[in-house]
Amino acid sequence: MLCAVLRRAYDWFSGLNLAQKALALLFAGLFLFSLSYLLTTTVLSLAAGDRADSPVEEGAAPNTGTSASAGTTVPDNRLSLAGARWEGQKAVLKGTWKGDVSSVHCDLLEGGASGRSTRWWDRSVGTQMDWSDRTFTQEFVAAEGDGGSLEPEASYGVVCSAQFSGGWSVSDSTPVEGTPPG
Repeated sequence: MLCAVLRRAYDWFSGLNLAQKALALLFAGLFLFSLSYLLTTTVLSLAAGDRADSPVEEGAAPNTGTSASAGTTVPDNRLSLAGARWEGQKAVLKGTWKGDVSSVHCDLLEGGASGRSTRWWDRSVGTQMDWSDRTFTQEFVAAEGDGGSLEPEASYGVVCSAQFSGGWSVSDSTPVEGTPPG
């Protein structure tokens, strides 16, 4: 049976002129490409299963100022820095958040909020979270040993980022008011 079908197809193809043969081969190639594309897409979508539940998989952008795709709800996650100031030998930062936060991480930068990292502060002193009031504080204290020193004439800034449930992230920055310890 298969042999008879192949023989008839061969007879039909050999009866075509050169232009018709070229068109027949082009059509057959396009058909095979389309068929393989559809089969691959079907297999991959079935293999992905429930992975499309995450916001990034659905095409949504994390809450970093970029827009999400239509139909995706963007949560109202917020991070707000109330201010930072030098208090004696340390810089103290206070802030608040709105949303289902997982963690807040802050960095002290020389040259303002878009400046460069400084080795002066002790990174083992983490952010203190008050979960009931949705506030946090961060104290930047001098590192033990060779942490370097601060430039009294330089400006300093703080940048904080918060991680929220669902993979969302927001950040905020503020200058550190006052004069650093010299």
